[in-house]
Amino acid sequence: MFVYPLLSVVPQEFVYRTFFFERYKPLFSNSAAMILASTFCFGFVHIMFHNWIAPVFSGIGGLLFSISYARHKSLKLVSIEHAAYGCYVFTIGLGWYFYNTG
Repeated sequence: MFVYPLLSVVPQEFVYRTFFFERYKPLFSNSAAMILASTFCFGFVHIMFHNWIAPVFSGIGGLLFSISYARHKSLKLVSIEHAAYGCYVFTIGLGWYFYNTG
């Protein structure tokens, strides 16, 4: 619960929100397209867990996080949001889908 936000959430949010939104801004004509592209990429990278739940749940979370980042432009805020949802998922027992690769 303490290491996950630092070693997983912050790097993911930096790559899929801060970096992605700034680096690829010229490719998208509006924020909705940017949000959808970020959502897709974030959900797709979770395919490595070899189950359908991880990419689908990550896509839903990615949509929420992308909307939040587009609105507030805050890595801190979106990281706190991601950590809260992520810790909740692990607490209720669904974390198995996000760390088991076999």
